[in-house]
Amino acid sequence: MSKKSNYKNLLVVESPAKAKTINKYLGTDFKVMATVGHVIDLPKSKLGVDVENEYEPLFETIRGKGTILKELKKAIPPKGDVYLAMDPDREGEAIAWHVQNHLKIKGAKRVTFHEITKSAVLEAIKKPVKVSEDLVEAQKARRVLDRLFGYKLSELLWKKIWYGLSAGRVQSIALRLVVEKEEEREEFKPEEYWNFFVHIKKEKEKLVIKLLKRDGKKYIPASEKEVKDIQGDLKESKYEVVDIVKKQMNKNPYPPYTTSTLQQSGNNVLGYSAKRTMALAQSLYQSGHITYMRTDSVYLAQKAINEIRDVIVKKYGKEYLPEKSKYYKNKSKNAQEAHEAIRPTDFSITSTEIRSKMGSAQASLYDLIWKRAVSSQVAQKQVENLTIYFEPVKKLKNIYTFSVGAQKVLFDGFRVVYGKGNSENDVLQEISGIQKGNIFSKEKFEVEQKFTQPRARYTEATLVKKLESLGVGRPSTYATIIGTIQSREYVTKDGKYLLPTDIGRVVTHFLKDNFADLVDYEYTADVEDRLDKIAQGKLEYVPFMDKEYKPLMKNIKKALKDVEKEDVVILGKSDEKCPVCGGKMIVRLGRYGKFLSCSKFPECKGMKDLEGGADSLDYDKYLKVEECPECGANMILKSGKYGKFWACEKYPECKGTLPLLLQEKCPQCGKSLVERTSKWGKKFIGCSGYPDCKYIKKEKKKEEESKG
Repeated sequence: MSKKSNYKNLLVVESPAKAKTINKYLGTDFKVMATVGHVIDLPKSKLGVDVENEYEPLFETIRGKGTILKELKKAIPPKGDVYLAMDPDREGEAIAWHVQNHLKIKGAKRVTFHEITKSAVLEAIKKPVKVSEDLVEAQKARRVLDRLFGYKLSELLWKKIWYGLSAGRVQSIALRLVVEKEEEREEFKPEEYWNFFVHIKKEKEKLVIKLLKRDGKKYIPASEKEVKDIQGDLKESKYEVVDIVKKQMNKNPYPPYTTSTLQQSGNNVLGYSAKRTMALAQSLYQSGHITYMRTDSVYLAQKAINEIRDVIVKKYGKEYLPEKSKYYKNKSKNAQEAHEAIRPTDFSITSTEIRSKMGSAQASLYDLIWKRAVSSQVAQKQVENLTIYFEPVKKLKNIYTFSVGAQKVLFDGFRVVYGKGNSENDVLQEISGIQKGNIFSKEKFEVEQKFTQPRARYTEATLVKKLESLGVGRPSTYATIIGTIQSREYVTKDGKYLLPTDIGRVVTHFLKDNFADLVDYEYTADVEDRLDKIAQGKLEYVPFMDKEYKPLMKNIKKALKDVEKEDVVILGKSDEKCPVCGGKMIVRLGRYGKFLSCSKFPECKGMKDLEGGADSLDYDKYLKVEECPECGANMILKSGKYGKFWACEKYPECKGTLPLLLQEKCPQCGKSLVERTSKWGKKFIGCSGYPDCKYIKKEKKKEEESKG
């Protein structure tokens, strides 16, 4: 008897990990197989869209997936059913459609579940539907639109800047945000201001009060002169308590995670990139531990709420259980990617169990998800804010107002899930006995000179939040968007902050000048809305594509005619003289950043490093490389896609290169150490002899550093 006859039904998913988990829940009647992602897509090396024939996509089998499709074809049972159980979103729907069409499966059953548990899988099998043509059409529209924009704009960038650049529809918005934030910071002019404090006392009670108002209006001194004038006014004045305000406030818990908020917490709390957060979440989902991780819904199923309420009573006590369950409203007007928020599938499973099975990274993310979901159903946090207002006595009364305040936690509420802190602070204990009319004498003045700071650069977390607020992209796209602008080297990282590169700025300004709609926030959000209408069957594919593609090509033709390459890549003049011919030099943008180029280029190829070349390097930290390891010629310092490096002066005849070598030597093999970056973007120091020597310098623990 053949293997084929051992089962009656075939169930197809896209992930081998997902297939492994589901296989545990289905009996011998089912064979579970995986497509390993997409099997059909647009070709890589050409446009792949027939724009003259209603934008028909010319889909083809992805290289290497032909074998998988053949195996799926062989596995189709002659009399049983084929279930297509790809992820419950448009991309999953498209994969199901491609498999169904390519294998010519008649009567294929589409099943979806938002958690890979036995009950969810078996329930889905009982309620199969047909593949949704509308969802497939919406995904096709997105894929084709992004291909047309990316392909056509990239061709233009090759002609007007240089070969190899690329542009994307949504990525260009993210890049614009980063560029404009940096330019806003560069234009920012700091303004001086001063904090004014008075140390006061009454018998054993000592306080520090801060200047709050002048003549009844909020007031912050703007100069040292103003500070001295205030000191001159106040002199040795005493201070009377004129008002005591107590206010009780309730703080509601946060809703459970959506894709966006999970990525933000992953970045803020754990330091993970959006890409890594999603990869870890996917592994947790595929192993059956959390619900589907691509969602913009904050809804929790009643079954999950009941489980959480049981956890609250057993783990924290009845006083933490609100009388009624909490329900949250979706902020996203098109929350359709999944029906539930991200939550554990079984709240009895702890992060310790996840750590033993899957590793510490997955456990840390699971712990965030567990705490967020559970805390969303815990009672409010209750606090009491106490503010005491002081005024100088006698003639200065009603002119200057000072204050001191504190907060008392009356009931920690949902914060209990995250661990209890101190219920009271020291300041509250100091001021709780003060009464209206009390008089304090002055001990001393204390002043602080401050300067206003520009708004912080974007982190991955704040960029995701901004994209979501603008309605740009969808939950499944944020990680890809942010990863793409970094892999294209339009954006780099300084610690956790995102900075635009020179080429990122040039591409952004080129697009803003010639394709205003493409990088317009409202326009891009409107495209997302119309893609949603296609998914809802309210808008047709061809009219949608016409509205986007025809204006794009009109603008491209205009840019081809009007924009000169030199206007884009020449950034300004320089007082430097060409080292080859002595002529004038200009600031030109190259593949790896700005540099000085002879104004007579291409007749004269003289150039200089804008940052001072080898003379600008810190030789207390780095080795100076004199000779080429290949031919013995002189080495010069150059800038590349991964930063500065040493290169032979005889390039391209000799291609000898070396990285920036540190003065510090490897303790294992004696070679120089070098600074490297991991695939997750984390910087570390390792041996330059890698892979022969795999030494990595360990970071000092914070407590050791503080002792030193």
